[in-house]
Amino acid sequence: MKSLFFPKGLNERENKAYRLHLTAELLEAFSIGAIGLTEFVFLKSLNGSSYLVGVILQVSLIVMLFSVIFNQLIRRTGDKKRLYKISIWVTKLPLFLLIFFTPDTRGGLFFHYFFIGIYLAYSFTKPFMMPLMNMMLKQNYLGKNFGDLYSKVATLNKLTVVAATFIIGSLLDFDNFSFRYIYPFTAVLSMIGGYIFLRIPYDDKEPEIKQSLVKSIGGSFSNMAEVVRKNKPYRDFEAGFMFYGFSFMIAFPVMTIFFNDALGLSYSSVAFYKNQATLMSLIILPFMGKYIEKTDPRKFGMMTFASLGMFLVFLGITEYWGVHFEFMGLQLYYSLLIAHMFLAVFFAMMLLLWNIGSAYFCHGDDVSTYQSIHITLTGVRGAIAPLIGVGIYTYIGYFSTFMLSSLFVVLAVGVMYYSMKKYPDHNGTNNSSKVK
Repeated sequence: MKSLFFPKGLNERENKAYRLHLTAELLEAFSIGAIGLTEFVFLKSLNGSSYLVGVILQVSLIVMLFSVIFNQLIRRTGDKKRLYKISIWVTKLPLFLLIFFTPDTRGGLFFHYFFIGIYLAYSFTKPFMMPLMNMMLKQNYLGKNFGDLYSKVATLNKLTVVAATFIIGSLLDFDNFSFRYIYPFTAVLSMIGGYIFLRIPYDDKEPEIKQSLVKSIGGSFSNMAEVVRKNKPYRDFEAGFMFYGFSFMIAFPVMTIFFNDALGLSYSSVAFYKNQATLMSLIILPFMGKYIEKTDPRKFGMMTFASLGMFLVFLGITEYWGVHFEFMGLQLYYSLLIAHMFLAVFFAMMLLLWNIGSAYFCHGDDVSTYQSIHITLTGVRGAIAPLIGVGIYTYIGYFSTFMLSSLFVVLAVGVMYYSMKKYPDHNGTNNSSKVK
């Protein structure tokens, strides 16, 4: 185990960075485990409304719209570590405010919005802190080791998240309002981890500022539009992602409501299903990592979306096939166990497709531009789809909503298939990957 996760042959700087990176991510895992139960905490402990559950998913995605602004801000800042310190406090400190939530505040509209505001602050972690983290790591990890070291840390992080989710779910079953202590505690661990990460060496470069911030942002959006217009395989890839995104974002807030209102699942049961999917995805991930290198990313996308579609089908079936058994206090539905097997495949494939899929449509110098487009479009669909899902559910019910959501998956698969047939070449050699 030690040789597996602590590889030999690293230079002194890589070894130091790897150990600090790993320690920071293990501490961050407890915060991720708690945040993973946020929608259920809001619904079950705070008696939040169905529409506001949709808003919670919505705000976590809308922040992606700021990725272009954040990227420009990061590029213009000479002291990256200082900016990272600020982001630690801005995203983690609001979690301490949950101490003011008590059983007497249950059902209070003010505290519902207060809770969402705290979650919104934390949600800026991904579009703001992740680019800074990657910049520091890329300066310390050699190119040949970057993917391997990053994946090792990610694997141990996810295993810790599984343990944290189980522990936190059990504590919430014991006391539904224990979240008011759990979240601040995990915030402390996360902040400690952040400062440990800051011990990684980083050499700042003096930023080259040729345009005003406003002009740079405008230029970024103009360049993004040009890429989508000219690079047709990439345009189709993102179109498929839009249909998939609508499917995912329509279904997942409704799934939380379904688990609580229709099935009455405990926190521990929800944590079990999440952990089932996570653990299985970690087993599948190495095989998918090799497969994506050998196939068209659009074909990989078709398989990814199809696995989500199968998850939605079995999720919907649960409303009518409620056969289940109890084990150690867990409510285990046969259809949900099958559904989460497909979700595990989806998680493993989507982790790769979302993070590096767009890179297959361009040359190296354009990767950041293509990924910015990808992240921004995530924010666009996130701004509208979750509330649409909750609205649809109130009119047609759980099963019909999940089946409608699966139809968007079919459209996503269809777009990818059409693109593969019409534009067999996807690697950017004959398209607009040179767009600047």
